[in-house]
Amino acid sequence: MKNNKNFGYLAVILSNIIIGLSFLFTKTAVSITNPYDTLAMRFTISFGVILLAYLFKIIKLNFKGKNILKLVIISIFFPSGFFLLQSIGLQFINSSEAGIISALSPVLILILSIIFLKENVNFKQIISIIISIFGVIFIFYMKGNVLNFNNIKGIIFIFLSCVCVAIASVLSRKYSKEFTPIEICFFMQLFGFLAFFILEIYKGFGIRSGFNLFSNTSFTIAIVYLAIPCTLLTAILNNYALSKVEASKVGVFANISTIVSIVAGALILKEQIMYYHILGSILIIGGIIGNCYFGNKSK
Repeated sequence: MKNNKNFGYLAVILSNIIIGLSFLFTKTAVSITNPYDTLAMRFTISFGVILLAYLFKIIKLNFKGKNILKLVIISIFFPSGFFLLQSIGLQFINSSEAGIISALSPVLILILSIIFLKENVNFKQIISIIISIFGVIFIFYMKGNVLNFNNIKGIIFIFLSCVCVAIASVLSRKYSKEFTPIEICFFMQLFGFLAFFILEIYKGFGIRSGFNLFSNTSFTIAIVYLAIPCTLLTAILNNYALSKVEASKVGVFANISTIVSIVAGALILKEQIMYYHILGSILIIGGIIGNCYFGNKSK
């Protein structure tokens, strides 16, 4: 049982490392086309890959006798609700402001996991989660990024996207006894593909113009990374982690992506690492370790 939990921790760490690197590729993709085209293409590719894996019997699926409505509900919140609300929100506020709001996701997951999953969370764990979140906000604040409450529309949409992540995380944890991580992931990719592809058809997206985008090597690399590692693999890893580890613990690991984005910016974009990056990262990691340590100790 303990080994299963350790694998769950490794899965969520790897997932958030992948997500932390995604900002580089997202910047490339949205600079060439709009966010909605990007979403449609990344889910088309990710669903195509997992469908091929099923057809060639690399993965196994068994939905017989299971309540598919549960998977529909999860998929409405994530990926569909999350990505749609996030895309709308980013039209009103910048990515740094969105990052500050998104740091609240672990708190929302914590609250929902206590209410609906009856997870036992002690005071020291709560303090640890707050410390980790403070580390994220501290980094953004020291970089000169603060929330502009004049852009209330953007703030609301990004906050609602965080609510979607929290609800989906709790539901995935709850339904992990009935569905395997692969089954949940498969349905998520299918639902995301249908939702965003239908949206693109409604918006007048042309198949030919979509293929033309792939003539750009930078775009092709970016969309493949966003589709396979960042969308498909992270979904599998997160669902696996939620099947082994409490949602209240998994949620706080999301802050690792902030540290990864800082390191990636320094190594790839040659951005300077300041003292507040280091101090904020220490707070983030310390909060994550504290949440897991005090949670295990209380048991």
